[in-house]
Amino acid sequence: MADFTGKRALVTGGSRGIGRAIVLRLAERGADVALSYVKNEEAAAETALAVERLGRRAVRIKADVSEPKEVRGLFAAVGEAFGGLDLFVSNAVSGVLGPAARIGRFGWDLALNANARAFLLGMQEASKLFPEAGGRAVAVSSIGSFSCLPGYAAVGASKAALETLVRYFAKELAPRGVRVNAVSGGPVDTAALDYFPDKETLVEAWKDRTPTHRLARPEEIAAVAVFLLSDEASWIQGQTVVADGGITL
Repeated sequence: MADFTGKRALVTGGSRGIGRAIVLRLAERGADVALSYVKNEEAAAETALAVERLGRRAVRIKADVSEPKEVRGLFAAVGEAFGGLDLFVSNAVSGVLGPAARIGRFGWDLALNANARAFLLGMQEASKLFPEAGGRAVAVSSIGSFSCLPGYAAVGASKAALETLVRYFAKELAPRGVRVNAVSGGPVDTAALDYFPDKETLVEAWKDRTPTHRLARPEEIAAVAVFLLSDEASWIQGQTVVADGGITL
């Protein structure tokens, strides 16, 4: 089991779903965790309380990562609370679902800003807080970056950009002892599925296509993310690990 005792982590979008699962897994292994959220104060408070019950420090910060000013404010708050940062997980996601032929400026900008640009700015800020010994970063991506999901064109494009940035940061920051990777999940059983039109039909179709005939649990994606943050993944750099239960086979 990876040991993160004494490590300081930030997970964006850490109040629910995959983000919450990552937060709790890190706390279980000894890390103090800051988590960002946008609207759901109750979920953020519940997740922070769960971290504290594990004996670790929790800091919850309201921040819309699609806004550059709020990204900078988020990392400033983390630096003030923790005095630095060791682990950064870019998990927050946003976007508008709809056919590629009808993507407008708002939907395009929202997806790229909340997903790809947020990671770009987040890594720039995280690298300032990482210690001289280096740091670890993981971006949460999606198989929608290379596989067509209904109405997912804008978000999928933003995830493809995200994965490209992972490679560039991995190469540029490696001399500083910083490791950067991504985990790409298939459909995960979270509230995010509620945004898909005809959700029930889609879920059944995804289950049929998956060899185990089920969706992923948030904890299963979290397990890969936390592995990539650990010393056990010391020779994995700039990679996107697909954890999709075989749906894309």
